[in-house]
Amino acid sequence: MDNSGGGKVPWEDLKYIFGEIMYGGHIVNDFDRLVANEYLNFFMKDELLDETEMYPYAEDEKGVSFMSPSPTIFEKYIEHIDINIINDTPIAFGLHSNAEIDFRTQQSVAMFKTILDLQPRESVSGGGAGSVQQIVEAVLNDMLEKFGEKLFDVDDLVRNLDEQGPYQNVFIQEMDVMNVLLHEIRRSIKELQLGFAGELTMSDAMEGLMMSLYNNNVPHTWAKLAWPSLRSLSSWTVNFLDRILQLEEWTNNPAELPKVTWLSGLIYPRSFLTAICQVSAQKNQWELDKLITMTDVTKKMKIDAITAPSRDGAYIIGLHMQGARWDIGTVMVEKSRPKEMFSPMPVINVRAVTLEKAGGQGGTYQCPVYATEARGPTWIFNAQLKTKSPAARWVLAGVALITDVS
Repeated sequence: MDNSGGGKVPWEDLKYIFGEIMYGGHIVNDFDRLVANEYLNFFMKDELLDETEMYPYAEDEKGVSFMSPSPTIFEKYIEHIDINIINDTPIAFGLHSNAEIDFRTQQSVAMFKTILDLQPRESVSGGGAGSVQQIVEAVLNDMLEKFGEKLFDVDDLVRNLDEQGPYQNVFIQEMDVMNVLLHEIRRSIKELQLGFAGELTMSDAMEGLMMSLYNNNVPHTWAKLAWPSLRSLSSWTVNFLDRILQLEEWTNNPAELPKVTWLSGLIYPRSFLTAICQVSAQKNQWELDKLITMTDVTKKMKIDAITAPSRDGAYIIGLHMQGARWDIGTVMVEKSRPKEMFSPMPVINVRAVTLEKAGGQGGTYQCPVYATEARGPTWIFNAQLKTKSPAARWVLAGVALITDVS
């Protein structure tokens, strides 16, 4: 690393070797590759050899800093690290200090869940108010009370529709999936009740359902027919009822798009975004495959503040920002407040634009939107959010929008 000879360090070549060949080529997820490349862009530059700050975007962090040493021998680098890095901190990776709280919380939840799953199950049918069977029977009765009569008459709705456009197709698809899920819930509940009554032999599937309900977990057979979620069963049930309510409200006036759509309440939110593009393509005679969605964040936090549907897209709500916060005053992404893990987003207008109009937008962070905090395969789309800070700052901070916060 001694640059005293005057030769220029080939940073671009090094970034390509590390980012595309040695390490980056093994990263499958596009967003993970973006993070890796931003780290390389931050570190691999001439300033690295001139005692620069090594913690990304840590200028406003008090008492947290790590400066790069002047070019020296390998042993001196190790000594510099041992002396100057005392404690681990998320700030070293460009993350907010809240990231450690979130990490420790997830660890604790996973540990307690494991402990709960390892509890003995010998009291399945024993007496006493706390037996597994009695607790599960109470849950079954509660679920039947909530969902026993729920069902959407999709055929009747379709017959009464004068025109079935893209938005109608989305909501009808949602109701079809809801009906399948509701049928499975009722079927499995009644089957388990027959097992408790001695009229059916308890199968492995019934045993698994029973223990899931007992541990307040969403049963696997229900989860695979539903939406991605990290919620407990009790929270999932409340969320399920809210989703049904949104569809029931839409059936009151199925010919019209709701003023604001609760995107988090859709099983297939991507279908809704596709419908926005389809409607715009039909209206403006655009080619569908040359359209993408763009987002404009309003200053309205409540649905009631919206008086009419969007004229050039659709209003959505239900997103929460993780890793940073949305400042409704500046209408930009800002640094998180201490211990504030999620920041609710205002109503957002999603509209379709052509690829030509979408290109070259400065001062914008392409924020990934995920269904759950697990992120990964639950990605939905990218939202365009205004920012004064470099977009790389929010990439390294892991800033994302989550539709279903558990």
